[in-house]
Amino acid sequence: MHGIALLLAAAAAAYGLARAMDIPPVPLLLAAGVLLAPTGLLPAEFLQDSLILGVSFLLFQGGIELNPARVRGQRGAALRVGLVQFIALAALGLIAAVLLGFDLLSAGYLALALTASSTLVTVRLLQRRRQMFEPFGRVVVGVLLLQDLLVILLIPLMTRLPLGPLAVGQGVLAVGALGILMWISSRWLTPAVLAMDGDEEPLLLVVLAFLFGFMLLAGWLDLPLVVGAFLAGVALSTFPASGVVRSQLASIGDFFTAVFFTALGALIAVPEPGVILEALALAAVVVVATPPLVAFVAERAGLGAKPAIEAGLLLAQTSELSLVVGLYGVAEGQIDGEVFTVIAIVTLITMFLTPTLSHERLAWRLLRLHPVPSRVTQPPPVRDHVLLLGSGSTGMPLLETILTSGQEVAVVDDDPAVIARLGELEIPCVRGEAADLEVLDRVNARSARVISSTIRRPEDNRRLLDYVRGVPVIVRVFDEEDADWIRESGGTPVLYSEAAAERFFQWYDRSGPGSAAPG
Repeated sequence: MHGIALLLAAAAAAYGLARAMDIPPVPLLLAAGVLLAPTGLLPAEFLQDSLILGVSFLLFQGGIELNPARVRGQRGAALRVGLVQFIALAALGLIAAVLLGFDLLSAGYLALALTASSTLVTVRLLQRRRQMFEPFGRVVVGVLLLQDLLVILLIPLMTRLPLGPLAVGQGVLAVGALGILMWISSRWLTPAVLAMDGDEEPLLLVVLAFLFGFMLLAGWLDLPLVVGAFLAGVALSTFPASGVVRSQLASIGDFFTAVFFTALGALIAVPEPGVILEALALAAVVVVATPPLVAFVAERAGLGAKPAIEAGLLLAQTSELSLVVGLYGVAEGQIDGEVFTVIAIVTLITMFLTPTLSHERLAWRLLRLHPVPSRVTQPPPVRDHVLLLGSGSTGMPLLETILTSGQEVAVVDDDPAVIARLGELEIPCVRGEAADLEVLDRVNARSARVISSTIRRPEDNRRLLDYVRGVPVIVRVFDEEDADWIRESGGTPVLYSEAAAERFFQWYDRSGPGSAAPG
């Protein structure tokens, strides 16, 4: 008991200091663990068990956010991006590890550790930025789900490989059996969770029993406990059960986060300079190779250039599952502590870099280096035209109404299929990002009579409104909070797409050139 008491005391001190200094707690949790390591009061086996417990709960939380139904129309893109990233990073990681002097088995573990992106980091960033339901957000969620499932399948394969084909086959069957149980649970057992909504204490006990039940079954099937934890989370990811469960786990999640990062800091201690250099080299492989690789595949799978770049930047890190790969390798005696330390350092470096690397400003800068091919059938009108920013399923009815009325129009869209269709109709159009100031300049946005924006992201609409001040702008929004700041910025919010055409032409019919947009 003294071990867990020390771990929690160190974590509490780190949280208190982080709150006093108004900084993120994770670096201080790691530092607290590093300071505990030299005392010798925390055995390595205890730290490994604490790490597995912490990461199991975090993977359970991550699985709750990975509802396969969220991917929907982006399944093909997610499959292509996920497989290409997984295979390419595995190959690059294997080559890099061998060149750094690791033996083939250790290089295999390192390669597997580089393949998956962090569900914990990526989902939180998508939620914070309100991008979970954007097309590129759905692709990212699908990629995370696919890669986590692949790693979960390969962990028992890697650990059983020296035992022969029979042991490997048993591992595959065990994972399959637990996967079938996950599917059955999502269909038939999660409704029981919804029935308990409002009874907080019993609901929390049922959710935790669900988690530990899956972990118990994983142990009984001789699988890593994290396999059961992750699949339990995915089983509860269906809407609206996920929302009910998520609200119950917030505070407990902070507890396990503290255990996880403090135990990790104590376990890796202070590495040798050579180990740090090896980790930096492998981290560079992930950070440098992932964005262009994912962007290339994602754009050809139908995403626009900027969303494809954003997907690449968000996925440019290794996963909490990478640590699990290393821990089970050490437990099986197949890799040594140095290899695990390299995996841990790579994971920490890439996780910490992701919020900075995936910032909006960097995506715009990279877009400048990645010019989007344009197709313009004829020059856009110089002035007094209707400018549509986005012309997919929601913008096309409005476009048809404008064309029927005989008004001049220009369109900006990042979907090559949409641009091709508009090109056949000889409608002036540009393929590009609707918030890109250069694209807006090409379609004479500042001289337009009115602009209709179906840009989903608030930050992009803010760029638009700042650039075309004085031009009436109608913006599609999805909640009242966005509607309020758009009004304050001089735009006119429309809360649902079907209303856009009707409200636009009601105003247009009774207004002359230069009139203000409806309030």
